[in-house]
Amino acid sequence: MKQNNIQTKELLVLNRCGVHLRVAGMLAEKAKEFAAKLYIRKGSYSADCRSVLDLLSLGAFQGDTLVVEADGPDADLALNAIASLFQARFFEDETAQ
Repeated sequence: MKQNNIQTKELLVLNRCGVHLRVAGMLAEKAKEFAAKLYIRKGSYSADCRSVLDLLSLGAFQGDTLVVEADGPDADLALNAIASLFQARFFEDETAQ
């Protein structure tokens, strides 16, 4: 019987521009570093975190709450890595116009 190690975490989109192309690329690259399968949900829509197009389809903007789900042997590490990107506002300079 297969054991699941599914973990979830709610994350707030803090960066001003939300999940745009550069951010989606960063998320996809980070997700590929882990064996765990990662999905990000907004409402009823679920996006594969390894797919830039899926992530862009979320339509996630500043202030939105997303749920990240990880399933695999390194699920906790993967969740923490994704959460770190959100907390760092994806390294965007919020003062730039």
